[in-house]
Amino acid sequence: MLMLKILHTIILNILDRKRFMRRFEQYFWHIIGSVMHGQTSQSMHKLILTLSLFCVGYAAQAQSTLGFNLNGFLPIGELKKDSPEIWGGGFSLDIAVKLKDSPIHVGGRFDVTRYGSEVREGFHGPDLGDIRVRRNNELLGFLGFARVKPLISGNFQPYVDFLGGFNYIFTRSHYRDSAVDEPFDSFIDINDFVLSYGAGGGLEIFLNEILSLDLSFRAVRSSRANT
Repeated sequence: MLMLKILHTIILNILDRKRFMRRFEQYFWHIIGSVMHGQTSQSMHKLILTLSLFCVGYAAQAQSTLGFNLNGFLPIGELKKDSPEIWGGGFSLDIAVKLKDSPIHVGGRFDVTRYGSEVREGFHGPDLGDIRVRRNNELLGFLGFARVKPLISGNFQPYVDFLGGFNYIFTRSHYRDSAVDEPFDSFIDINDFVLSYGAGGGLEIFLNEILSLDLSFRAVRSSRANT
């Protein structure tokens, strides 16, 4: 039902950008509220679908690029000092619009990342007994960026990114009777919004007129979360 509503919005409002943005904002903040109240599984699917369809609809209205990325995660700075063993991965969606007659693109990026997981099995008190508890550290990233692409010819396009925005970080716990059973309880016990900024670069390898392979790295710093 949500997918049909969003598709309907895109089709009717593809030429009305202000109305399109208002409708998207309504969906977006409704879903974020659900995530913050612990309704993460269903809300995550809705959020990913909403952002994906929004990017497709917006890309049809301007000279723009749309990207889907598989990401790796390694700690730097204070996080590396505190938890050097943490690593993770995820995916991201981004869209960038070229400013007229310039090498500068502006856009936004949405990240879903899991950066660490802990499993505890055994006796957890007389109320729970012998169960399996998994805690996942996760983040949702919402970063705007300015991208500089030098005007070159050929199949290789280098670029530099400057990013800024915020991340919603949270720790989600799942209680199971065993590794193969469905969770009988799940909840978020730590969550906070942090400001984030950084820079990075990459190289686009053009495969044809509309597709390219993008190899990139980004270093992002964040304010300290309240835990």
